[in-house]
This record gives sequence, structure tokens and C-alpha cells, in this order.
Amino acid sequence: MIFNLPRVTTPIGVRFISVATVACFARDVSPIHFAALLNECRSVNAVHQVHQQLIALGLLSYPASLLAVSFPPVPSQPFVSPRSLGTGVVAAYLACGSTNEALLALEHVIPSPTVWWNLLIREQIKEGHLDHAIAISCRMLRAGTRPDHFTLPHMLKACGELPSYRCGITFHGIICRNGFESNVFICNAVVAMYARCGSLEEASLVFEEITQKGIDDVISWNSIVAAHVKHNKPWTALNMFSKMAMIVHEKATNDRSDIISIVSILPACASLKALPQTREIHSHAIRHGTFPDAFVGNSLVDTYAKCGSMKDAVKVFNMMEFKDVVTWNAMVTGYSQRGNFEAAFEIFKNMLKENISLDVVTWTAVIAGYAQRGCSQEALNIFRQMVFSGSEPNSVTMISLLSACASLGACSQGMETHAYSLKNGLLSLDDYSGGDGEDLMVHNALIDMYSKCRIFKAARSIFDSLPRMERNVVTWTVMIGGYAQYGDSNDALMLFSEMILKPHPVAPNAFTVSCVLMACAHLSALRMGKQIHAYVVRQHRYEASTYFVANCLIDMYSKCGDVDTARHLFDSMPQRNAISWTSMMTGYGMHGRGNEALEIFEKMQKAGFVPDDISFLVVQYACSHSGMVDRGLEYFDSMSRDYGVAACAEHYACAIDLLARSGQIDKAWNIVKDMPMEPTAVVWVALLSACRVHSNVELAEYALSKLVEMNAENDGSYTLISNVYAKARRWKDVARIRNLMKNSGIKKRPGCSWVQGKKGTASFFVGDRSHSLSPQIYALLERLIDRVKSMGYVPETDFALHDVDDEEKNNLLVEHSEKLALAYGLLTTSPGTAIRITKNLRVCGDCHSAFTYISKIVDHEIIVRDPSRFHHFKNGSCSCGGYW
Repeated sequence: MIFNLPRVTTPIGVRFISVATVACFARDVSPIHFAALLNECRSVNAVHQVHQQLIALGLLSYPASLLAVSFPPVPSQPFVSPRSLGTGVVAAYLACGSTNEALLALEHVIPSPTVWWNLLIREQIKEGHLDHAIAISCRMLRAGTRPDHFTLPHMLKACGELPSYRCGITFHGIICRNGFESNVFICNAVVAMYARCGSLEEASLVFEEITQKGIDDVISWNSIVAAHVKHNKPWTALNMFSKMAMIVHEKATNDRSDIISIVSILPACASLKALPQTREIHSHAIRHGTFPDAFVGNSLVDTYAKCGSMKDAVKVFNMMEFKDVVTWNAMVTGYSQRGNFEAAFEIFKNMLKENISLDVVTWTAVIAGYAQRGCSQEALNIFRQMVFSGSEPNSVTMISLLSACASLGACSQGMETHAYSLKNGLLSLDDYSGGDGEDLMVHNALIDMYSKCRIFKAARSIFDSLPRMERNVVTWTVMIGGYAQYGDSNDALMLFSEMILKPHPVAPNAFTVSCVLMACAHLSALRMGKQIHAYVVRQHRYEASTYFVANCLIDMYSKCGDVDTARHLFDSMPQRNAISWTSMMTGYGMHGRGNEALEIFEKMQKAGFVPDDISFLVVQYACSHSGMVDRGLEYFDSMSRDYGVAACAEHYACAIDLLARSGQIDKAWNIVKDMPMEPTAVVWVALLSACRVHSNVELAEYALSKLVEMNAENDGSYTLISNVYAKARRWKDVARIRNLMKNSGIKKRPGCSWVQGKKGTASFFVGDRSHSLSPQIYALLERLIDRVKSMGYVPETDFALHDVDDEEKNNLLVEHSEKLALAYGLLTTSPGTAIRITKNLRVCGDCHSAFTYISKIVDHEIIVRDPSRFHHFKNGSCSCGGYW
């Protein structure tokens, strides 16, 4: 061929002649001279000139009149065919880097050699131009060149890596048409192609055909095992591997096949956390001599770590003679994933001591470990070390770092991370225009970080910059979760409705459902909560997350005032975890049903669950809101004595609240003085609240002074002391507190109540007259107050915190937001239907008294929720029993 020709050392003289004079082709023109000239060309322009002359002289094809003539050979000049000249042109173009010109020239070589097409296809795949490789394959077929056993695997590889099922199935047809269906090399490539294109069924069918013909080898089995692992069929993959070990071991031609077999199956064990099977495969590797291989050792370390057996991972790690950075990374990642961050950081330090070259995986694993542990500042410091070391962060690094910033609430560092991602090309600068999955993951992490830092304008801007078709379930979930946990729950509900609507609906996962149920619970949006419950029942994708979703539903129904439905859900759960029991106890506690809460507590212990500090906190809370003083104190004493659970500040605060609600404020104060630790803000707030109930001005002032010392005072604390002063008619002190709040920049939250009606939810503030039904609302309130006054209701003017006459105080009390919400509910709700009111502040004592009387004369149960508990008013009584 052309590359075997001797190099010409002297200038070549060629007499170009016209086509008309080519009467004696073999005598007057020497094609070998052109072949040598092509071999000497060093630029595309030079190849162009020679190519043009070859075309002009007709040397790239035989004249039709000469095709049947046999010329005698010329001994001094070996014969060079037009086909050889054509491939010489192709080679020259390729040598100069002009693939397109080479392809055009190859199409005109008749017949064109398959080997040159294979070369062009392989080069395109090597450069990552998979679609170009497939296009060249199609041009090859149009040129009439038959693919061979080297061409087809390259074609199939391009289809699989794109992936393109349509092209893959087309090439499969070509394979069958050209008789390659018994070529195991090609059939293995077909199995791999279908697996990469997501068609496990077709891959399995091809594999069955291979085994039926008896042409299968280790690569065939490795391909189908890897296919099942890729498609989350780990048990099937393990079964296939077992058959493989029994059937085809004798067909293995080299150790490399066994190594690939081991490395392919271990991810299945890792996904199942199948420790026994991992040990069996480890034994298999030892028996067949593949264990010393670094790839097998690294895979075993990683799999043992993911199966939770760091002891076995350490054994493999210590037995490995050669350890590369991947080996060390597997140990760091394994310890981090198991929550053993101290061991992970120790391995990291050892890597530094051993001068192991740290790569991005190492740094990212350590950053993620610190972030998951809650050591966000340490994660930021490690990132700085990473940048100074010259290691380039990747998208996973940025996601871990943003998670650390979100946990820390470090907005400025989060913004710096955002800027770094833009500067270093880890994030597109303009509006999102598609890209790889990692780019979307970084966007999702940014939305999460800005949401947790309560910068919703930035979070929503990033969310809106993502085209609707590009948003995945994580994108929607982090935005909905941000609104539900840190922002406006109404926005969370609206966004959820948008998420599931056409066009381009996205199916929510268990985390999305939990976030939107949390929003419903915050708003007491029972109607929306029921709709989401119905959605969950209709779908069957949440069965794997039964605990998670069911617990959120129990919490939602309890906080929306329907604790009986919550209990029905609890009883219908086939299995329960600790959160299920705690959620049910909390629900009963906030509704003042202490006996039921304690019943659940006893059943929890009988079911084998050991109470923890949260369980006892919930039990004390339930006793406090049900007036069960003795039982609550008994549990407070027994938690450390009988269960070994140490009481923390929150438990002491509950005990103080328990005593204070029953009027035993002196005992409450004694508990504060006898605490084994320094009282925290929650303790002083509990004591201050007790002073409001029992008008203990001196102790209230002392509690507030402690809060001021701790910089823990807020509008709620000042409001409580104002209530204490107002009840004692110390109006000058009330004015002083108001001026203090004003000068300190502390604003009192306005009281707001909202109620669900037939046409949606209506909100009211104190003295609100903005609603279209305001005239009817105030008229109805006036009639109701007149009626209940005749029944014995006396307005409690102590709750009108202004120094005005009693008549004016009565007018102020009528305008409280919860009374306005009640009147609206009575106007818009059908008789017999419960009226559900939610207030952002503690229910006013006068409103509580008025509602008790009103419940005697209306055909509705009145359910009021405040930040502390629920009040169920019915037939002249309240479920709180006065303990609120």
C-alpha cells in the first residue's frame, strides 16, 4: 500500500498531460509517482492540488474502454490501481487533519475499503463526536461498503453512549441482514448497546440467543450482569453472576475477564447492602487469584463500606500491597457515609502524612463529611485548603459546600461559592439553557442554600431561570421546601399545584409530599391537606416511603385540628417507627387530650420502643396542657431514675410550665433555682409566661432581665411583660416597654387570624374592615355579644392593653382578629360544620371566654389553634379545661 513505498529523495518531475492523450496509460503516465507525491504532502492545499490533477487525468478510475484490456506489466514501475491512489488521497487528507475532505474522497473510491471507514468512525468516537460517527456509518452504507466485524461494534458503541435506541435497533437489523448474528464479539456489543439505551428487555433477549447458540463467553455474561446492575436489578444481577461462575469459568481466556466480572457485580451488593454476598464474591476473587488486583481491592473496600462493614473494609485495605488515591478515597468516603467522621478525618490526615496526591474526590468527601456533621465552618476551611493546593473543585464539591453554607446560614459564603461556580465554569452565567445533570444539581443546591438563608428573591430567580422542561423533582422540592420551612407556606402550596399541572407535570416524591404537608400544617389548610392525602392514596409510588409520608399525614391532620383522623391513620399503619409514636402523642398533647397521649406512650413501650428525651418532652407537654400535674411531674422524675435519660433545659421548662398553669408558681421558681445547669432562654420564657397568668410582676421583671442579659428578648417577651403590667394597671410601665421596643427596633407582631370558608381562606387583623363582608361581620358580632352578655358573659377588659375607659375597652375587644374570623365563619359556613380558626399569637383571654358562651348558641364546633395548642369550643365548654 501507499505507506510502504520508499521515500523519494530527489524532486519528482511529472509531465501532466490531457485526458485525450492517455492512449497508452501504462507507458506515458506513472501513477506511482502520484502515490509518492501524496506521501510527501504536508498541507491540505498541497493534497488538494494533487487530488485535482488525479481527477483531471482520470487516474482515480479506469476508462471504460480499457477495463477489458490487459496491459503487460512494466518491470521498472509497479502497478498502482486507482483504488490505491484513492486511499492514498484519503490517507493524505487524514495526515493533514482534514477529516471532512478525507470522507468526501473516500466516498468516491470504488469500491471503498472498509478499513478506512473503520478508521474514520473510530477517530470520531475517540474525540467524543458520537453523532458524527453514526453519520459516517450511514454514509458508508450509502456508498455500498459492507461493514465488517470491526465496524459494527464501533457503530453500536456510538449508539449506546449517545444513547440512541432508534439508531441502535437499525444497526441491529443491519447485523442480522449481513449474517453477523453468530459473531459473539458483535453480539456482546449489541447487549451492551441495548443496556446503555435503557432497554434491558432487548438486551436480555439478545443474551438468551447468544447462550442458546452456545457462543457466549465471559464478556457476554459481564455485559448482561452490568446491564442488570445499571437498571437497578441487583438481585437478578447476583443470580446471573452465580450462573456465570458455574457455566463459563472455563471459557475465560484471561485474568482480565475475571477482574471485570468482580468489579461489575460488586455495585449490586453495595446497592443491596448485601454483606454475605459481598463476602462470597470476595472469596471467589481470592480463589481465582484476582484479589491482589487494585481494581478489585478498591471495589471491595467501597462495597464493604457501603454495606456498613468498615471492619471488613479495613481488612481489605490493610491487605492491599498497592494502594492508590482511589483506595484511600474509598476509606474516607466509607467512614463519612457511616457517620464516623473522626475516622474519616484521621484517614485524611494520614493521606497528607503519606504524601498521597489528593484528588477532587478526597477533598469533596472530607467537605461533605464536615457538612453532614454540621461542622459547616470546618467544611469552608477545607475548601479553602483545596483551592490553595491547586486542586480543581467539581460540581459535587460545590454542592457539598453549598450544603454547608445552607446549614450554617452563611449567606455571604454561599454567595461567594455561587460566584466561584460562575467564574470557573461550573455554572452557566446566562439563563439555564440545558446541560449535564451536574449543572442542574448545582442550580438545585443554590436554590436550597438561598432558601435556607431566607433570601427567597434569589432562590426564586434561579428557580424561574430554569425552563419548566428542565426542572426535575429535586428542583421543585427544594423550592417548595424552602417556602414551607422558612418562607410563606401559601407560596409552597401554589408552587405544588403548578408542579403537578400540565404541561410538563412533574411527579412529586415523598420529600415533596412531606414539604407540602408541612405547609398545610403551618396554615391549618385542612382542605388542601385532604386533597394531597387523596393524591397520595391514588398513587402507588410512595409505598417505599410509608413511614415518611404517613408520619407527615399524622402531623398535618393533628395540626389542622382533626386529631381523630390522625389516630385513624396511625392505627392503620402496618408498621410504625419512633416518629410515628411521637407524632401521635404530640397531636393528642396539643389538643389537650393527655390521657390518650399517655395511652400511646404506654403502648409505644409495649411495642419495644425505648423512650428518649423527645418522648419525655412530648409527655410533659401533654400533661401540662391537660392539667395532669402529678403525672407530668412523675414522668419528669422517672426519666432519669428509671430510663437513664438526662433532663435538659427544655424538660425543666416543661416542668415549670406544668406547675405554673396549676397556680404553683413558687414551686416553679424553686425548680429554676435548683436546676443543675444554667437556665436557658426557654426556661425564663416559661417563667415569664407563668407570671402573666398569675400577675407576679416582680418575678416577671426578673425573668425579663435575664432574657435581656442573654440577648434573647424578642417581641413576645416584651408583650408578655406588657400584659403583666396592664393586668396590674401599671400603664406607665406599659408605655415604657412600648418606647423601649420602639427605640430598640423591635416591632410587635400584629395579631392575625384566618379561617377557611366555602370560597377559600380569609385573613383578619385587629380592627380589620377591609373585607367585603365587613358590615355584616361587625353587625353579627354586635348581636352575638349582646346575646351572650344576657347569658352571663362579662368582657375581660384586662386584655384591652390600653389606658382608656371601660366602654372603649369593650369596643377594642370586639375588634380582635379571632372574633372577626369567627363571625366570617358563621356567615359563610353551613350549619353543623366545624369552624376552624388559626391565630398567629396566643388566643386572647376575653375571646376565649366569649367563644365559650357563643358555642352554646351556634350550631358549630369552634376549633381555634394558636402557637401553643388547640381549643375545641362546643356546647359552652372548651377542651383545654382552663389549662392554657
